[in-house]
Amino acid sequence: MFARILDGIDLVVRWVSIGLAAIIVLLLSAQIFFRYVLNDSIVWSEEVSTWCMVWLVFLGSATIMHRWDHVHVPLFLQRLPMRMRPYFVVAAKAMTLLAVCLIAYYAAVIFQARFHIVSQTTGVSTRWIKLSILIGSILMALFALRCIAVDIRRIVRGDRGYFETYGEMVEGPTGPEGNR
Repeated sequence: MFARILDGIDLVVRWVSIGLAAIIVLLLSAQIFFRYVLNDSIVWSEEVSTWCMVWLVFLGSATIMHRWDHVHVPLFLQRLPMRMRPYFVVAAKAMTLLAVCLIAYYAAVIFQARFHIVSQTTGVSTRWIKLSILIGSILMALFALRCIAVDIRRIVRGDRGYFETYGEMVEGPTGPEGNR
């Protein structure tokens, strides 16, 4: 049940990310058209594009965390004896979870602070931009927890195949349930 909820959240986040990327492309294209064809400019377009990019980064990071597809260098891990490798995989994911939780904590502190400014061009408070850090890091923490739980189940079941190929460049399904 929890896995289905996270999969649904991930689907929504991916579509929102696609929408944000489309908004960025449209706004910047319109700005180029206005500046070079109409000899005018859209004052707020660069600012809104930047805010969309910030949201895209944090939401996109969460969806990457859901599949554990972010960049990692498994050179040390692949040199470990097979009996130790699964525990180091889980430990590395747990450390990532800890780091993401720290980011979420400080993002909450910053979001609740009173030093937000209001944009001159749009009238939007930077508080809403900073909210992206909090939401993205909470989602990353939830997705990391799921990946850790799946890996612990693999250890309990004795699924050595997953850990033998962990970090290799293989094609096929990825994600918490897929092979890597």
